[in-house]
Amino acid sequence: MVAHPELSLLLLLAAAALVAVLSNRARLPYAIGLVLAGLLLGNLLRYSGPHLSKELLFLVVLPGLLFEAAYQMHFADFWRARLSIMTLAVPGLVVATFLTAALVWWGVNWVSPGSLSYIEALVFGALISATDPISVLAIFRTLGVDKRLAVIVEAESLFNDGTAIVIFGIVLAMASGTPLSAGGAVVEFVRVAGLAAVAGGVVGVAVGALLRSQEDPMIGITLTVLSAYGAFIVAELLGLSGVIACVVAGMITGTWGARNGKRGMGDAARAAVDAFWDYAAFLLNSFVFLLMGVEINLATLAHYLPQILIGWVAINVARAAFVYAKYALMRAAGNESWPLSWATVLTWGGLRGGLSMVLALSLPADFAHRDLILHMTFGVVLLTLLVQGLTIKPLLRRIGLANALPPG
Repeated sequence: MVAHPELSLLLLLAAAALVAVLSNRARLPYAIGLVLAGLLLGNLLRYSGPHLSKELLFLVVLPGLLFEAAYQMHFADFWRARLSIMTLAVPGLVVATFLTAALVWWGVNWVSPGSLSYIEALVFGALISATDPISVLAIFRTLGVDKRLAVIVEAESLFNDGTAIVIFGIVLAMASGTPLSAGGAVVEFVRVAGLAAVAGGVVGVAVGALLRSQEDPMIGITLTVLSAYGAFIVAELLGLSGVIACVVAGMITGTWGARNGKRGMGDAARAAVDAFWDYAAFLLNSFVFLLMGVEINLATLAHYLPQILIGWVAINVARAAFVYAKYALMRAAGNESWPLSWATVLTWGGLRGGLSMVLALSLPADFAHRDLILHMTFGVVLLTLLVQGLTIKPLLRRIGLANALPPG
């Protein structure tokens, strides 16, 4: 439809602006509106511009989105909920990966015997388990949902992205024939994630030290961009997790550098930096959700509908199993740090997004049953966005979490 790349980008920007206006009027979550617009562009209008790719997501989109969320998060809020966040983001994601794989392996082979090996199902489990709560968090803000729950949902997604990418890399290597024991996989995970956190910490401290008492808005913006993309790229070049490095750098830069009382940035500089990252997040989210819709071919997905439904049920069962088990253990220990209603929201609000799609697209062309895994991923992502994303607001009202705190 559009032959020139610059016109394609202009089309995406115009579509994002139009969707923003229409979503506000229709009270539809913006991210879901963007996916629907992307489906229209890709399936009816034969869009031929930029497509969602690993290079685009990793080099442009992911560092900006991760940094913005981590930069805006107050460390004190994270620290109060650190146990729940890290439990969900690391062991929770590992359990979800293996349980999803087992359910998908059994279900898909029941529908079509011999069509998927367990290691291939494990690859699917690894790439589909990370959550993407952008639209859910927007609904939280409009309904005044308890800020503590919002912090858990957002911070978990920041860290489980990194966990998912590391686990996906390890599982894909094993599926491709690289010998690796369970102990070796654990050691590799700790090395990649732990050293990435150190690398992100070094970048965050260095940039934060320059930000403190900074009065020039342009310098403040430049330094935070350097922190975001510098931490990500340095970690990736070292063979570490760029996601984890970027999140750590963002939290340190924001809390210790920008908002450190009288030693933080000046008010004008901080306001400019905040405005810049607010717009950057809006722009990056707009592009990635539009392109997610563009990538999905509805006619092809219909062919894989039984497998997609199995995958969707599997991820929700796996998510529910860990979340409710954690709640039961907390209650048995007399430490009910969050109520049962939160467990329901954490389960149903576990939407999937662009990261899962990009990891699926990054599978080697000769990977066994690549088409099946690819279209299962696209279909599951679409179902979580449309089914769970559109029903989370009535769910919040039904279980009494809407207006728990005044919006603002």
